[in-house]
Amino acid sequence: MWSEFAAQRQAAELLHRSLKNNRLSHAYLFSGARGAGKRKMAKHLAKAIFCLRQNGDSCGECKNCRLIEEGNHLDVHWIEPEKNIIRIKQIEDLQKKFSYRAAESSHKVYIMEEAEKMNQEATNRLLKFLEEPPQGVVAILLTSNIHDLLPTVLSRCQIVSFHAPSPEAIAERLEQQGIKQGLARTAARIANDMDEAHTLCQSESFAQLRSLVIQLSEDIMERGTYALVTIHDKLLKQEKDPDRIDLFLDLLLLWFRDLLLFLLGQESQITNNDQMEPIQKQALRISQRRLVDGMGTILVTKNRLTHYANLQLSLEDMVLRLQEG
Repeated sequence: MWSEFAAQRQAAELLHRSLKNNRLSHAYLFSGARGAGKRKMAKHLAKAIFCLRQNGDSCGECKNCRLIEEGNHLDVHWIEPEKNIIRIKQIEDLQKKFSYRAAESSHKVYIMEEAEKMNQEATNRLLKFLEEPPQGVVAILLTSNIHDLLPTVLSRCQIVSFHAPSPEAIAERLEQQGIKQGLARTAARIANDMDEAHTLCQSESFAQLRSLVIQLSEDIMERGTYALVTIHDKLLKQEKDPDRIDLFLDLLLLWFRDLLLFLLGQESQITNNDQMEPIQKQALRISQRRLVDGMGTILVTKNRLTHYANLQLSLEDMVLRLQEG
């Protein structure tokens, strides 16, 4: 049912109205971040077009809905990149299939994932298909990078924008996949989309970096200059990738934020909620002002490193400033 798409209500309502009023466009472009639900809604739109029971919606139970869910409906075709490219032969094969009479109904639907990965030849062939679509054909293009598509493609589609999923929504989906709550919430807060968050959770070094952040924070508050040893031995000796260093700083910033939220009495907003014991222990030793200043120091360090400042000196300076605060 369209009501299932509460996170993308505007997009769902637009498509539902189009179906109910028999004003379905011949081509849609679903644009939005990975994990926003574009693929799921494209499949639902296909079901709603072919559903035998509902008017403008999908029952999910009739023959057509079940065939589409299983990927076996003869009039619904999926196009995906082959070796990261959508090639002209895929478009030609699609056109050949669509030259035949619809097998199950008066409609045919094709859904193209990662449409921005079409090469030039495929794009040119698709443009001709969009300009003169056969009667009853509905195109649904999906993209996370709309700016990589030619304006001529955009002009021939009705663009449906998808909001990026909230960190809460990403965390919930990660937990449903068996990821522990603390890691799921942390990855969801840092990542840009569902795919990146899932990749982080599958990385052993992600959990290790989070543990190192907790240790470093403890050392800064309790062990004085020993924190410099920690940052040198546990981070600088282990991590050479600038992206991993940046991830470490993001995790440290998030940890300081959690300490501040604890002091403000906003425990329900804490991201690392599986680490409440060290959060409480550390938060009671530090002031709100020092935490705010510390977060500023971490942000300054991140900015310096984007401008190719000396990595070791920048991190050592950060640790000393965090202690002085």
